[in-house]
This record gives sequence, C-alpha cells and structure tokens, in this order.
Amino acid sequence: MKIFTVAAFRGGVFHGGESGGLAMSLSADYMRQRILKLVWPVVMEGFGVMLVGVVTTAMVGQFGAVSLSAVGLSTMVQAASSIIFAAAGTGAAAIVAREAGAGNWEAVRSVAGQGVLLGLVLGTALGVIGFVAAPYLFLVTSADASVAHLAGELLRITFVTTPLFLAMAVANNVLRAIGLTRLTFYLTAINNVLAILLGYGLIFGVAGQPLGAYGAAWTACLTQASGGLLAIGALAAVRQIGLRWRHVFIIRRDYIARIVAISLPAGLEQLAMQGGRIAFTFMLAGVGATQFAAHQIALQVESISFMPGFGFSVAAMALVGQHLGRGLPHRAVQYAALTNRIAALSMTMMGVMFFFFARPLTALFVNDPEVIYWGAQCVMIAAFEQPTIAITYTLGGAMRGAGDTRWPMYVTTTGVWLVRLPLIYLFIVLWQYDVTAAWVITALDFLVRSLILWRRFTSTKWQ
Repeated sequence: MKIFTVAAFRGGVFHGGESGGLAMSLSADYMRQRILKLVWPVVMEGFGVMLVGVVTTAMVGQFGAVSLSAVGLSTMVQAASSIIFAAAGTGAAAIVAREAGAGNWEAVRSVAGQGVLLGLVLGTALGVIGFVAAPYLFLVTSADASVAHLAGELLRITFVTTPLFLAMAVANNVLRAIGLTRLTFYLTAINNVLAILLGYGLIFGVAGQPLGAYGAAWTACLTQASGGLLAIGALAAVRQIGLRWRHVFIIRRDYIARIVAISLPAGLEQLAMQGGRIAFTFMLAGVGATQFAAHQIALQVESISFMPGFGFSVAAMALVGQHLGRGLPHRAVQYAALTNRIAALSMTMMGVMFFFFARPLTALFVNDPEVIYWGAQCVMIAAFEQPTIAITYTLGGAMRGAGDTRWPMYVTTTGVWLVRLPLIYLFIVLWQYDVTAAWVITALDFLVRSLILWRRFTSTKWQ
C-alpha cells in the first residue's frame, strides 16, 4: 500500500520519502476515497441540472422556434449575469473551509450567515436592475423582434427571485466547503424533480391554460425560490453549522470584508469568462449556419466532461481549505496534487471516448450529415484538451480553497483575452478559417492556463 508523507511531495509530484515526524502518513487509498466521496455527488448534481435543461428545452420546443429561441436567450443572460455575482459564494466557501478545518464553528456560522446576506443584497440589486432593463436588452441583438420581445418578458420573470438564487449559490458552496457534497446533491435533486413536474404542469397547462415559454420562466422563478429556501434551511438544520437569523441579519463588517476580498477576484474572473464567451460566440457566428450549429452541438457533447471537472475542483477547494485551516499545508498540497492526478486521468479517459466516438455522439443531437461531420471534427479536437481542462479546474479550485482567487483570475483573463480571442479574431474573422480552428485555439488557451497554474502550484506561494 502506497504511503504519502510530507517529504513524499517534491516538485509537484509524489516520491518515496519519510516525513521526519512532521506529520502522520496517509495512505493513497484513504486519500483517494476521500476525494471521490466528495466528487461523485457534485458530478451527479451537475448531470441532474443538465437533465432539467434538456427536458425543459424539449417541452418548450413543442411551442415553436420563437418560444425556444426566447427561452434560450433569456436563460443565457440570466445565468451569465447571476454567475458573476454568485462568486460571493467562492469567498464564503474558502473562509468556511479554513475555519471548519481549524474547528472554529462559530466563525463558520457567521461567515455562512454573512455570505447568505451578501447573496440576498447582491441578488436584490441585480434583480431590480434586470427587471427594469430586461425589455430593452435584446433590442440591440440581431434576434427577430418577436423573439426579442418574448425573451425580455421571460427575463423579467426569472429576475424576480434572483436574491434567493444567489443565496442558494452561497449556501450550497458553504455546504460543499465542509464536505457535505452529498447533501447539496439531495437538495438539488429535490429541486430538479420539482422543476420537471412544475414545468410540465405550467408549460402544457395540466390544470389550466398552457403557458408555453412563460411556463418555463415561471418554473425557473419558483424553483430558484424553492432552491434558495431549501439551501438556507439546510444551513440551519446541519448540526455543525446551525445557522440562525442573527448570523444573517446582524451585520459583521469584518466577515463581509473577508468574503468580499476573496470573492471580488472570483467575480472578475467570471466577468472575464462570461464576457469572453459572448465575444467568442459573436466572432464565431461568421463561420456560417452549418458550422456554427456543429459548434453548438460539440459544446453539448463536451459539456459532459465539465461535470467531473467541476467535481474535482470542489473537492480540491474543500480539502485544501480544511487542511490549511488545521495548520497542515503539506497535507493540503498532497490532497491537491492527488486530486489533480485523478482528475487528469479521469478526463483523459473521457478524451479517448470523445476521440473514438465523436461521430455517434454528435449524431445523438442532429441528423444533418454536414453538421455531424463538422461537429465530430470539433469533438475530436476537444478530446485533446481534456487533461488541461482537468488541471485548470482542479488547481484553480485548490487555489480558491486557499483564498488565492487572484491567480485564477489572472490566468483566466490571460487565456481568454490574450490568447483565445485575439487568435479567434485573426483566424476566424480576418483569415476566415473553418470552425475547427476555433477549437484548436481553445485547446491552446487551456494548455496555456494549465501550465501557468501548474507553475504557480509547484511554487507553493498560493498557500
């Protein structure tokens, strides 16, 4: 049985060695079990959310292209704007992981409560701005007038419960930070079942008039509220936390300042990512309808691998934060390195599957031969970026768990805005290469990011 010790980690990889009495040795099997125990609920949770999206899309699709396009546009804008502000959960989770590791549960309660408060406040601000601006947002796009009008109305509905949506994001991050990923999976599963049942009833009008696209919007609105209430209720019910109203509504400026200090770079990272994604999409639209459709299908296929990547990121964040809180930085490094290794191997295996089954995977979504051809080409290229995506996700999560959110922000901004977008402009817009060039460039982006993060990780300055 392999044993990991303090001295067993040098230069970012494990070697044989003795700890010199600095810490108790841990078996690789034990550490691996802890990692996978945290990962699998996050992966299943992600697949559940994806399933709800697929089912909702299929139901709305019965009402025509206008409804389907409007729901897609409104969902994209609401999700992109919310995820930036949901970064408040990153700061709360990083602090909670450390304080939990140190056994400071009163601090955990205060940070969790102030994080929820921050989510409610930011969500209220975003909700008000979004509600007012929604009717005008899509007028500047190239969407048909009917689609733009409907998307604006749907967006107003979904923004109503944004405060509870952001509170849910914070609460779930806090629960994951103390290792309760199985609980967040159960909570999300309950909400997913509610979303499908409620969506079916409202969209098709089981008990009244069919609402179509409006039914999907009201379903999102109501399940955001139920998800927020479930997550906050879990913080109150979990014995280790025992959240009470005083932890939320008695303002603690010291904790809020700590949360903001860590969350701000994470929010800016998401701003860089989401802004880059929109710019990337706009520039790529010039490849033509067939190749752009193939690109969208390839993204759907590749998104399967994002779930394990996010799961390993969460595991690295929680384990690193907890062990730093316990005053065991060497153990934090060991867990981060082993999580990174397992993630890279797992996602490399997914890459092999993508490469050899690219065509049948693409054909699951469309029956147009030309779209299948280009989509399969993109998926085969995506196969080669899976190991670097794993490294980017996992080491980024480890650094966030240590509170070092600035470096993931720097790396994301560099990769997206200094590598990917300039090259997309050159190869796609100016030189008019086909869509596969965009996927090669994206693979290069992740390669650059993974190398920078690996260099940062092996320096140990992130601790």
